[in-house]
Amino acid sequence: MRKLSPLLIAVMISLILCGFSDAAERRSLLKPTGTTKGAKQGMKTYYTGRFAIDLPAEFQLEIQSQKIRYAEVFDFKWKERDRAKERESLWEQKLAKIKKLQLPKGRKQIIIEEKHLKGIGNWAKAVEYYGDQYAPNCVYWKILVDYGNVGIFLTLDGEDNNLSIRNFTNILTHYQYGLDNLTKDSFCLNHGRIELPYLEHERTYARFAGPMGMKLGIHMNETHEVEEVGLLDSFTASLAMNFAPGVDVDKIRASKRTVAGLPGEELVTRMTEDGDTDLYFAWKYQGQEDSGEHPEIRMSIQECPDGELDEKLKIWDAVLDSFRPACRR
Repeated sequence: MRKLSPLLIAVMISLILCGFSDAAERRSLLKPTGTTKGAKQGMKTYYTGRFAIDLPAEFQLEIQSQKIRYAEVFDFKWKERDRAKERESLWEQKLAKIKKLQLPKGRKQIIIEEKHLKGIGNWAKAVEYYGDQYAPNCVYWKILVDYGNVGIFLTLDGEDNNLSIRNFTNILTHYQYGLDNLTKDSFCLNHGRIELPYLEHERTYARFAGPMGMKLGIHMNETHEVEEVGLLDSFTASLAMNFAPGVDVDKIRASKRTVAGLPGEELVTRMTEDGDTDLYFAWKYQGQEDSGEHPEIRMSIQECPDGELDEKLKIWDAVLDSFRPACRR
């Protein structure tokens, strides 16, 4: 079945949800193993940033990324028994990509310095380089750390080297393997967490592929200014201005809905264009200014094939009802 036109998707959905940014650079290594403590039977718990969610077993994580205090962080399980060999191979792959970057004007070489770091994990290596051809004064850091059970990659940029070093050292020395006994300061990655309270610049994104063509996206982002126009107002305005002529919109749900104690708005619609129909599910919480416990949160299932609406609504409701702070079982 032909999907609805890109114009419709861009206008009707992007206007409502503001889109999921930075999705192209995400990674997908986490594979859940069994029902986690706190999840209902047949559901599996996933952690992302300072929140957790339970999903039916049919859902599989496709993409996940996290940023904390301006640093992009990603932890992973080692694949080989010989960790020294594997980490050197991974490191050489990262260096090869860095060396292909466009050199900023006035700089003679991409890589500034490569060195081992002491006091971080069992083994840590860092490379300092120019990562933006249009910002010759911006220095990037790429760091690989071996913690034993897992490895972690961290990427950070800035113009103050001393500040960057203090920042990534603080983040990496507060990493703990495992997702049990989480606290209110736990910022969760794939296999562990960083035990630091919110300071600034936290972002998370995850996308899951589920049954019946369902694709669930979850995006959380700190906000410095709460939007005045909510999800439902945006939807009403887009219809009133007739942004997508020739498209029939059947409003299935459109109301306030509290999730995890957060007062948000829910929208479920069926959109038809030239006989082709898709379902869209969305929930949005506008957040509070400069808060880690109350970031802007957007959850959606977009371009879901029409049909089996009752079953999909049951899954959607169960997913929203399970969403909660990570430290709460």
